[in-house]
Amino acid sequence: MADLCLLAENGTVAERWEIGDQPVAVGRDETAEITIRDGTLSRRHFTIWREGDSFLIKDLNSQNGTWVDGQLAQGAKLRHNVCIAAGRTLFMFSEPRRPAAPAVVLPAALAMQPAAGGTRTLARPANPAA
Repeated sequence: MADLCLLAENGTVAERWEIGDQPVAVGRDETAEITIRDGTLSRRHFTIWREGDSFLIKDLNSQNGTWVDGQLAQGAKLRHNVCIAAGRTLFMFSEPRRPAAPAVVLPAALAMQPAAGGTRTLARPANPAA
């Protein structure tokens, strides 16, 4: 899941929608899954959908275009915390943090030892068979 946030004029989040596996159209018409009251938006301005682990955006031939991080975009892959401008409306797209990779547990013989210059390197045992 990802979030699409409507930003207020002061930059705060005015409204938030979850974007899941189903495509979501954004526009001023009631037929759009996300309806925004902005006369400068097209009836169905853009759509966002999931493709694998990525989310994509496509402008739906809007009159004023869809801008992703300041660039006019017919279609683009979305990144975490990217700004989307459509008409006079600003959105922020965000993805949840992905689970961190599992921690790797090193044997005690591979203890961290400081190296010259303050960086740390792994100290390996003198006898690898030990």
